[in-house]
Amino acid sequence: MKAKRRLRLVSTKEDTSSCESDAYYRDEITTLYQDYNETLVRYLTIRLRSRQDAVEVAQEAYIRLIRRKSLNDIDCFQSFLFRTATNISIDLQRRRARQAQNFASSKFLLGDIDEITPERALNARQTIAALRKALEELPPKCREAFMLYKFNNLDHAEIAEKMGLSVSSIRKYIARGLSFCVQKINQ
Repeated sequence: MKAKRRLRLVSTKEDTSSCESDAYYRDEITTLYQDYNETLVRYLTIRLRSRQDAVEVAQEAYIRLIRRKSLNDIDCFQSFLFRTATNISIDLQRRRARQAQNFASSKFLLGDIDEITPERALNARQTIAALRKALEELPPKCREAFMLYKFNNLDHAEIAEKMGLSVSSIRKYIARGLSFCVQKINQ
């Protein structure tokens, strides 16, 4: 069995040209892929419970490594790669949790949809019209926060940063928006 070595990116050559440096990094990334990709995919498969997702996240981690403008500030490719892949997997899990939550709340607003009948289609159009009207009646900041949360899948912190408000205010706006929309739809 081949012993795996710890890959370091800190070059001892101070006067290497850009081409030589690029070739050095390309070789290091290739070696990193050959030595650690399967380990990385196994690690991510355990985290994500899906080999397909793990392969995609690993690939994204390599892409981010390759796209960096400068690789000089990375002490260890392996550590950087695993940390990047972990962060990507956390983002993926959060995004999916938000989508599931939004689906559940949409299901709460719109009800179960088993089969499409003319009555259900009409009811859905009326519900969407009522929702549009309710959204138009919301105060501007409340509407913006609610729509960013429900339709753009942003979390509270991202919305707060984007709108220049506190996370607490964003939570209140979203709760107020949801309550108002449910009330208007149920009228």
